Amino acid sequence: MPRVDQPVGGKRLMTNPDDVVRSWVGGFGYAKVGANYGPSLQATEAAYRQGYHQILWLYGPNGDCTEAGGSNFFVVWKRKDGKKELITAPLDDQLILDGVTRRSCLDLAKDRLEDEIEVTERKFTIGEIQEAVSEGRLLEAFAAGTAWFITPISLIHHREKDIRIPTGPDGTPAKITGKLKGWLSEIMYGEVKHPWARVISERQ
Repeated sequence: MPRVDQPVGGKRLMTNPDDVVRSWVGGFGYAKVGANYGPSLQATEAAYRQGYHQILWLYGPNGDCTEAGGSNFFVVWKRKDGKKELITAPLDDQLILDGVTRRSCLDLAKDRLEDEIEVTERKFTIGEIQEAVSEGRLLEAFAAGTAWFITPISLIHHREKDIRIPTGPDGTPAKITGKLKGWLSEIMYGEVKHPWARVISERQ
């Protein structure tokens, strides 16, 4: 398949319509099965036609952020206490996939960015994102998964309003997103020695 992790201008998301959900408590949003993706196809197609790459799936009356399409969703912001935080949805309600790329980002951030950023898995809402934007605290956002790998998000369209998210030039990864993507790429392609991967020499 073509490479999709570096769309020009960054990845653009649209939040789901009020009458459509990707997953629900007691369902199978945590599982890699076809029925996890089927309910999302029609809404995703509608988003494509409007110029967006995927849906940011919200859940419940508060608009909890869950996944970006079939990818895990991460936000980097400054909390109100001034601490920089990398946040993503938790696994405890089984709404989202426990993706290996998600886990790798969390582990790398905890290991290598300990002095720079706090890593948090908890429920957070679209309202919190809007508030962070209005207060100048939203720094970055990205999607992490198999096909999209680590892709910077530049915009979320929510209820007729655009939430613009900082990225690097022309939608390239900003600071934290770029570090995580670079480190994980090096491990995946055997450019550095790491316990997650083993380079096997080809037979001549």
